[in-house]
Amino acid sequence: MLAVGDLWAKLMSENLGYQRFGAQGGDWGASVTAKLGLSHGDKVIGIHSTSVTRPTPYLGPGSRELSEAEKGLLQQRRDWMAAEGGYSHIQGTKPQTLSYGLNDSPAGLAAWIVEKYRTWSDCGGDVEKRFTKDELLTTITIYWVTQTIGSSTKLYYETLRKSWDMRKDEKIQVPCGIAVFPAEISVPPREWAERSYNVQRWTVMPSGGHFAALEEPVRLVEDIRDFFRPLR
Repeated sequence: MLAVGDLWAKLMSENLGYQRFGAQGGDWGASVTAKLGLSHGDKVIGIHSTSVTRPTPYLGPGSRELSEAEKGLLQQRRDWMAAEGGYSHIQGTKPQTLSYGLNDSPAGLAAWIVEKYRTWSDCGGDVEKRFTKDELLTTITIYWVTQTIGSSTKLYYETLRKSWDMRKDEKIQVPCGIAVFPAEISVPPREWAERSYNVQRWTVMPSGGHFAALEEPVRLVEDIRDFFRPLR
């Protein structure tokens, strides 16, 4: 996952010729975006994200004591992993075994994917309140016809074996904009994000979840534009 950020920086600067650019991401893309901001600040004017799950901030000797909100965040993450983290454990430990089954059964693949859209979105248990059947089937079909569910699960396996923890006094220095959606998997307090990020914009959204670009495209685009406009 961390190497992806380096590849993106090379693609943008060497292959496409952009010497300065911004980056935005959610989920795994948020980790890649954070890596771009940390390691390629000479090229990246700023980063915008909907998640600050990675990297893990420095919490060792000399760090600020955790606030009550931060302690609540860590407990929420533990509770969430216990209740919802089965997929992550399987993908992080036995991705190939899982992939054979999903790659052989369109019904199994659909169940594996749609369950996440239902659980992780701001849909109140009714997945079609947020996503049409065409949208869901398009995502499933992309995985099915390209046979890429295996490569997607292996990212968990590889990441599980290499954590990303910030060192003392290490911080992403480029300007950061964070859009916080209430039904996201993890909803951090601002002080948690500020341990690792140079937070210049913090927007609490009224609705939306993990799939922000699909759930709330207008709100997300407006926030991205408002963040990057003064950085151009």
